Amino acid sequence: MSRILKIAALQKRLGSAMPPAEFDRLRSLGVNLVCLPEYYFTPPQAHNHPETAALRPAILGQLEEWSSRLRGVVVGGTLVEEDEGRFYNACHVFDSGRHVGSYRKVHPTSREQDDGITPGSRFEVLETRGLRLGLMVCADVLFPRSFRQMAALKPDLVAVPTISPYQPDDTVERKYRRDQELFVNGARFAGAFMLKACGVGAIFGHRLQGRSLIASPFGVITRINPRAEQQEAVLTAEINLDQLKLVTPQPPSREKHHRRRR
Repeated sequence: MSRILKIAALQKRLGSAMPPAEFDRLRSLGVNLVCLPEYYFTPPQAHNHPETAALRPAILGQLEEWSSRLRGVVVGGTLVEEDEGRFYNACHVFDSGRHVGSYRKVHPTSREQDDGITPGSRFEVLETRGLRLGLMVCADVLFPRSFRQMAALKPDLVAVPTISPYQPDDTVERKYRRDQELFVNGARFAGAFMLKACGVGAIFGHRLQGRSLIASPFGVITRINPRAEQQEAVLTAEINLDQLKLVTPQPPSREKHHRRRR
């Protein structure tokens, strides 16, 4: 894969249908890699996470098809999978129809754990086409140790499927400060670009806000306008992986997790 990539955060409504032709369009725009939101495939009628685990085979088939249409990399948001009686929030990655690998969220929220989601055991960096692709999911970014462990794996790009709870009292200033603290600083800590794809709509009756962004160790490259946080969108950017040669990863030195908001 070229050291210059065109990447996209697909900010989509959870449970919505996306036609395969959308990936033909993205391919025509020169997009090499896309990321879907956390829990993107959760149907509106679902009541809890474990009941969606039966959808896993169909979801994996859909991701395989989409990546074939894109002729590129699809970071498939997340799905729920069962393993020996335990349920995990898992992200699967496909490249041109080939399953590259998967990652299970290390830091599920307390609400997820109350709903039966088990923490994963380790972070992952997957390799495809010469790209070292790191994976985190949502609340993983709230913990400095996540970035220490990720930095040791030497990623080029970290994809972060996410859902963010709607916060009516949240200000633009606070949102932009979190972008800096969690994603720009996170990019510096990991020595990588960051690609955050958010869901919109609602999950289990809880309203969401879409705050997708793309960041580098040098700053935010692009992000969703705060006025568009309830809307579906495709956020794209061209990144040059050779710029990472100018960056020395600076993992955080102290363990202080941030509040739940992202």
